[in-house]
Amino acid sequence: MASKPRVMIIGGGLAGLSAAVACLDAGARVTLLEARTCLGGATWSTHRRGLWIDNGQHVFLRCFDRYRAFLHRLGVEDRVHLQRRLSMPVLAPGGPTSWLRRNGLPTPLHLAGSLLRFAHLPPAQRIRAALTARKLGQLRLDDPKLDERSFGSWLAEQGQSPLAVERFWDLLIRPTLNLSATEGSLALATRVFQTGLLESNEAGDVGYATVPLQRLHGDPALCLLESGGARVELRSRVSRISTAGNGFVVGLRKGQIEADAVILATPHPEAAGLLPA
Repeated sequence: MASKPRVMIIGGGLAGLSAAVACLDAGARVTLLEARTCLGGATWSTHRRGLWIDNGQHVFLRCFDRYRAFLHRLGVEDRVHLQRRLSMPVLAPGGPTSWLRRNGLPTPLHLAGSLLRFAHLPPAQRIRAALTARKLGQLRLDDPKLDERSFGSWLAEQGQSPLAVERFWDLLIRPTLNLSATEGSLALATRVFQTGLLESNEAGDVGYATVPLQRLHGDPALCLLESGGARVELRSRVSRISTAGNGFVVGLRKGQIEADAVILATPHPEAAGLLPA
């Protein structure tokens, strides 16, 4: 009988943790290496003077089905709250409060009322934004040309004013792409809108953690992996990855570890320096 494959996971963020759990469930011998003192990657927490301070992903949407499945596998679904129906206030300094709320109608009508009452844009621009959103829903995600231009240039072609971009489109794009509409890819922006707002009327319902992120991701993942027989090494910074026969050798500051397969789940700048030639 063939022995279980040795899989090395480098990086203990959400990508590394989900990969480690999947490999463990598939029967592999898993070793996870993380350079920091805790798991969770960008979703880490620190405790200072009686307060928990979080960094990283603070909200998710109902359409994040793989993330929600990961939480289910960790057994922490009771540590998040998911709205029964999208309801989000939009504030402006010294200005009115508008609400993005969905009704029970099918897409794209589920948000039409909120958009037409969106007080941060003049009435004519609200209508134009609604028409633009409908065009956005008709773009084909498999069209490679979408990734060759910015979302901002496409919005300008649709007659969207800088005011509309700042007060409406950036409101939805900046938190998801971590870029403004001017900088973001049209392909990625299209996916955000089609998946999060237009695919189904409930896709954009907002969820959030009710506990520190460390208790939602890193700590329960560590418990699950170790109880399943995985080896988790913290404070283990990888210096290189090299090939060795049909496998790999992962170099550390002190020694090296052999593996049949390696999953590299570090940020891009680090990954580029670790990959073998």
